Amino acid sequence: MSKLRIGLIGYGSWTRNAYLPALQHSGRATILSAAAPSERTRQLIRNELGNDLLVFDGFEALLNGPQLDGVMIAVPDFMHEAALTAALAAGVAVFYEPPLSHTRQHILPMLNRLLVAPQITHADLELGYIPAVKRMAELVQTRVLGQIQTVSMRLQASWQAEPHNDLCTIGRLAPWYVDVLNRILGATPLRVFVLDGHGNAGRAQNYSLAHFDYGEVWGSFHVNIASVGELAISIDGHGTAGDFALDLFTGEIRFRSQRNSNWTIEQWPAQTPYADWPGMHESVAAFLDTVAKGEPNSNSALRMAQLNLVGLAAEEAKDNGTWASVRDVATIESLKAAAEPPVQK
Repeated sequence: MSKLRIGLIGYGSWTRNAYLPALQHSGRATILSAAAPSERTRQLIRNELGNDLLVFDGFEALLNGPQLDGVMIAVPDFMHEAALTAALAAGVAVFYEPPLSHTRQHILPMLNRLLVAPQITHADLELGYIPAVKRMAELVQTRVLGQIQTVSMRLQASWQAEPHNDLCTIGRLAPWYVDVLNRILGATPLRVFVLDGHGNAGRAQNYSLAHFDYGEVWGSFHVNIASVGELAISIDGHGTAGDFALDLFTGEIRFRSQRNSNWTIEQWPAQTPYADWPGMHESVAAFLDTVAKGEPNSNSALRMAQLNLVGLAAEEAKDNGTWASVRDVATIESLKAAAEPPVQK
């Protein structure tokens, strides 16, 4: 079977530390072309990937170049909208990073483009591919812990909020982190409430707390992205018949029940060594599987629409200081009919 022809749009640290190791480990794709805006980066591409690679100075030229089976986009947030829009217009299968746009007003129009696009689209929601998440979902579904009542996720990092970001922290992070909660619970939130942080330089917060109403379950997301501690992502939950705790970086699950009050410990780690982040090997492999089969997977446009509607509800909740309802993704026509963003003066 011939290898899949992949083009890289962007050649920063995420492409080099996440995409390349995952592609190399898979061995099912060949990198045919790459695009970067600076000559310095283009020379780096040649040095690291070889002179036989086709190197372009922009994503438009790459998309107009030799035929590709798929493109993988890793560019700064402010370029997400333009690069993804061009890839969708080109009709090529696309692997892309959230957010869809760095501007709130542009999220719905981008969802419109994504939802009507005929080709394979795969959002890089790598955390959802960690085996421990799937295993935890099985434990919840089989009611080992009874009916789940509360689930809480905590993120500790030192990234610092960008002062000029138009998206609040919860709104920007929702695609990755709410996706994990959704997969575990087998549901999506009905409404969102965001507690704003204090002392922020801009709209984004270093410290924030969001609550999610899943109907029968309360979810929460505690964010500290100005931490002096180590990077960590953990989840704990409580059901009518037991408790659980999950570490996304190690893949360790701990759970106990009324029948067995001692902790049962299971190890379900993502593939190591990580391609810079847990779940990246699995996410890239899923994209390549999808391209090879020509059939969408669970990270399709519909899942991205659901998660972005949660993110937009978080933006509304932040602005109004109260609960905001999540728009029903079933009303898909309203998304497709979303107006184009106004011209910025």
